Amino acid sequence: MSANNQTLIKEYKGKWYVFVNVNAESWGNGKNILSLKLANGIFDSRDEAYSAALELDSKYGEFEEGTEYGVQFNRLCKDDTEVKIIED
Repeated sequence: MSANNQTLIKEYKGKWYVFVNVNAESWGNGKNILSLKLANGIFDSRDEAYSAALELDSKYGEFEEGTEYGVQFNRLCKDDTEVKIIED
């Protein structure tokens, strides 16, 4: 069975956030919202975030090699939808 997950890197207010095991397609009414509290890492640069995301993906993904869709930037890879970041 498919895990349908990815590791997402998203820039928000000058920082890069990494989220592991994010569903790879839209979740409910097209409102794809992630709280900053759920981030698995916060980084100053895209390169730092990418490097850390690769490591986190392989460590915490559901498969030996990581999540089903690997590391992605900004969007959900299965339906190419944007993810909104919220502070709460």
